[in-house]
Amino acid sequence: MIISLRTAMTACYKHKNLQSAQTFARRLLELAPPGQAATLARQIQQVAERNPRDEIQLDYDQYNAFVVCGISYTPIYRGSPSVQCPYCRAHFKPEFQGNLCTICDISQIGGSGTGMVSMA
Repeated sequence: MIISLRTAMTACYKHKNLQSAQTFARRLLELAPPGQAATLARQIQQVAERNPRDEIQLDYDQYNAFVVCGISYTPIYRGSPSVQCPYCRAHFKPEFQGNLCTICDISQIGGSGTGMVSMA
């Protein structure tokens, strides 16, 4: 989790999404990361407090749980419609139903599966 938050924080900072970077920095500091990561997070928080705005609008809601669509790589928030690959259980947006799963390349998205299922 620390690596993911640090990567998200750094990417948002580089693209001048300071409000989002500040959010990731705060969440990172809550996990008590090692020295260098904590120092970087505090520095980014200080910069973001002076200018809390995002240059690029993100399709991200930090308060709503989501899974990532396996084709569009966009969030599918809890309660939104989605379809799954019957083999690997990857989630997809409904418009991709009937396509070949891009994760396992074995089955059709939204199809019914009987037999062996990967639960990895």
